[in-house]
Amino acid sequence: MTGAEITAFLSGVSVPMRLSFESSNGLLVIPLWFHYSSPRLLACSPRESVVVRSLQERPEVAFDISTNDVPYKGVRGRGLASCLAEEGAAVLDAVLARYVADESHSLSRWLRARVEREVAIAISPSWFTSWDFSERMQGLPSVSQRGGKGPAI
Repeated sequence: MTGAEITAFLSGVSVPMRLSFESSNGLLVIPLWFHYSSPRLLACSPRESVVVRSLQERPEVAFDISTNDVPYKGVRGRGLASCLAEEGAAVLDAVLARYVADESHSLSRWLRARVEREVAIAISPSWFTSWDFSERMQGLPSVSQRGGKGPAI
């Protein structure tokens, strides 16, 4: 993907970012709603969460933001995370607007009720790559069209 295509993808895709980091119990991968604000990937989590506590001690992360159905495309990379309490409310608003959209939805209300606990996670990528298999996967049915059926193992 070109730089403009990567920006468009990160700005428009509605899948969660998969974030990998090292916790006190070893490596973890978690899904997080995110907002792209060039050049940073922004997410948030409560200050007492495992991800925030871990990133404050070990800021190195890897991430994957990719579609879950054909045609597969995405961005993955590595970077450093900063935990920023002062940006928590703004990032929460941005991710809720992106993923929930309805401010009156019970999930939006529940998350906003604890906004004072939210900490922004700002990821500054140091390396990334992208892929777009749209052309080579053209004409393949989506997983939902196939009924999610795969080979028996």
